[in-house]
Amino acid sequence: MSSPTASASGAKLNNNLGGVLKNTGDVFATAGKKYGIDPALLAAIAVHETGNGTSSAAKNKYNVGGMMGKNGLMSFSSLEEGIDKMASNLKRNYIDKGLTTIEQIQKKYAPNGAANDPTNLNSYWTSGVTKYYNMFGGR
Repeated sequence: MSSPTASASGAKLNNNLGGVLKNTGDVFATAGKKYGIDPALLAAIAVHETGNGTSSAAKNKYNVGGMMGKNGLMSFSSLEEGIDKMASNLKRNYIDKGLTTIEQIQKKYAPNGAANDPTNLNSYWTSGVTKYYNMFGGR
């Protein structure tokens, strides 16, 4: 991924989105266009973070990015808001700071050895997100 610019269409994303993420491809495409981020990357992070829309965070809190606040897992009012907030966070705190590859993003987004990762799942973040990114046709 050399440039985090939009490439994947909502219809193409819908082919592989499941759970509560089913048929949200256009929401990822809209957020990608709004923030200048490849929708395939947004969808890949969401699929990895939520077990493709099956996690309780996605179903009960509309949190598709595993985003944490001072009181733990953040809650949003809708999937659209959760996707938009994840994209906004990625733009402001990662891409605008020069972290543009999946590997660079992982070191801050889901660092190995993080206190909130007792089972070391973060060590699979780069490979998982990359797999989904490629599946969604990211470039």
